[in-house]
Amino acid sequence: MSYKKINPIQQFNFQANRVLTYGKLACNPQEILEAVPSIRTLDDWNKAWLALAQKAEREDRYLHAAYYYRMSEFFLKADNPQKEGIYEKCLRYFYLGFDSELHLTYKRHRIPFENGTLNCITIPAVHPKGTVLICGGYDSFIEEFVLQIRDLAARGYSVILFEGPGQGYCLHEKMYFRYDFEKPTTAILDYFGLNQCAMVGISWGGYFALRSSAFEKRITAAVAYDVMDNGFEVMTNVFPALVCKLIRTAFRHHNSRLINRLTDIIRKKSILADWALSQGMYITGTKTAYEFYQNIFQHKLSGIEDNLTQDILLLGGEKDHYIPTDQYYRLKENIRHARSLTCRLFTEAEGGEQHCQIGNHMLALDTILDWLDQIYGVN
Repeated sequence: MSYKKINPIQQFNFQANRVLTYGKLACNPQEILEAVPSIRTLDDWNKAWLALAQKAEREDRYLHAAYYYRMSEFFLKADNPQKEGIYEKCLRYFYLGFDSELHLTYKRHRIPFENGTLNCITIPAVHPKGTVLICGGYDSFIEEFVLQIRDLAARGYSVILFEGPGQGYCLHEKMYFRYDFEKPTTAILDYFGLNQCAMVGISWGGYFALRSSAFEKRITAAVAYDVMDNGFEVMTNVFPALVCKLIRTAFRHHNSRLINRLTDIIRKKSILADWALSQGMYITGTKTAYEFYQNIFQHKLSGIEDNLTQDILLLGGEKDHYIPTDQYYRLKENIRHARSLTCRLFTEAEGGEQHCQIGNHMLALDTILDWLDQIYGVN
């Protein structure tokens, strides 16, 4: 499966490709290729994916229904009355699919953390070479990554897939997005009694994996899949250059009034910008754009790169529309004390140019697996 251009709106096109990349286990590709091209609004998006989900549900195609419901839910604002019910259906069909379609061996956990619990799935390996922690990113559900990472267990790595604050189930317990991801990571390590493991962070999780490794030395190898070293850059890079510069300058001068007024204007002109800022405030538990940026500004690796003394793998895509490629090169230069540092920037020619190599995700996964085998000394 390669990255396809099926909708002129970049965000819609990318999210549709997130499902297509997993092939027929996750979807009927023809259904998506017929439904997605004409989508122009968030309402169009929700209705199209909801119709696909309900059709898959009627036909007992559980994983198809799960991924379609996930796409329907993705662009819904937190105050939309449909959101909670669609989230619950999404998870229900994921687990039905894991049981009856994948016949997956796994166990679910709720791990105590502060005033709530962390959602976790373990997938054991028959003859484990080691343990790999895996976390998602900005507003992910762990269930949507199972198709992607189950090959690690097939290749001999016991997998612990978990959500942290601001992700999936944690949001339902009002545990909001935060920069110090090493704290939930430590809770996972303690719960399972791990003395050493590798950690893979997907999307924004690339920051979480590196941040956790800087403070938690039971992590002996870390993968940024893909790189992310500055959240404020990422969340302002989505705007046109002039607007991006204005917001960054206003934030540097603590001008909350200008930022809130400017983003209000942008939100009235762009439904996607409105959704992005609404979603950002939802997962961070903030009330204004300025407060959201204050939260996201803390998500940065600057100043702690020297704490990264493990084996490190950095991945990036040359045409990633979320993460500026500057961050890949900056991390490559600034990680100076790693036991080993391996860097791979995937290209369009090999089909890995997109964020998290969507369209050819097995390229990244094979790279990670080969690297883990090398780190663990497996022939």
